[in-house]
Amino acid sequence: MQRTENSGKKEGFEDKKQTEEKENGILSSLVQEIRNDFGLAIENIEVKDVRIGLAYTGVLLSEGYGGVACTPLYEFSGCSTMNFSDTLKGKTAGKIIELILSKNLLEAAVGIATINAIFNMLRDLKPENFPASDTDVLDLIRPEDRVAMVGYFGSLVPKILEITDKLTVLEKRDIEAAKIRTLPSENAGEILPASDVIILSASTLANRTFDGLLDLRGAAREVVLLGPSTPLYPKTFFERGVTAVMGTHILDPWTMLTVVSEAGGTKKLHKYCGEKVAFITQDRLI
Repeated sequence: MQRTENSGKKEGFEDKKQTEEKENGILSSLVQEIRNDFGLAIENIEVKDVRIGLAYTGVLLSEGYGGVACTPLYEFSGCSTMNFSDTLKGKTAGKIIELILSKNLLEAAVGIATINAIFNMLRDLKPENFPASDTDVLDLIRPEDRVAMVGYFGSLVPKILEITDKLTVLEKRDIEAAKIRTLPSENAGEILPASDVIILSASTLANRTFDGLLDLRGAAREVVLLGPSTPLYPKTFFERGVTAVMGTHILDPWTMLTVVSEAGGTKKLHKYCGEKVAFITQDRLI
């Protein structure tokens, strides 16, 4: 088949777009922030263990810190899912964090879990840079608000509906919930610009949709990044217009590895080995 001039231009545009996303996207910004904070010392931190569970992926560092990320199994099929080019255990954190930029979403999840473990360590090293808040996501929602939730948080939905009935869930998977309005993720361009509060699942980082979704935020008063996969490094997100960063601090990394290996979900992470942590920007719209 003959390759047309227009198709060549389109491919060139897509290549340029992918390059710009890699250089300027949130994931590469997180990697750069780590390298700025740790310098060459990042190469002295070893990844001691990696667990890829059905719900979450967990990473344990040599310094005794752990982090998790949502396992994107719904994006894969077949045995090739686990076809890493080399053993991950024993590699330096400096090498593994680069996986966050991989086109393989499972590798990206390992990279995010590693970055989350490093940020947990950084919070202990520089606590003055991470003033946490006791604010809950529900505290940010008003009765008149139109709320958009990207990614289905089943336990949160009924609580939001007690505040406002104007909730729309955008989700790739089919959700059987008669009381809520659910739409495919492809409808984000219609829903997000008209929303007052946007709740983004942290899984949007691993599946590469975060930057595009954030561009659709319109005049939203609150943009919340939520879930255990959330990197607890608020500065980078606040600079891009996120108003609240809410994730999970892993308190017991060894128990976390067991929970992940046994396909434990968010409730078990919080019950046995982690705690919720929130950061709220002072510059969010009033």
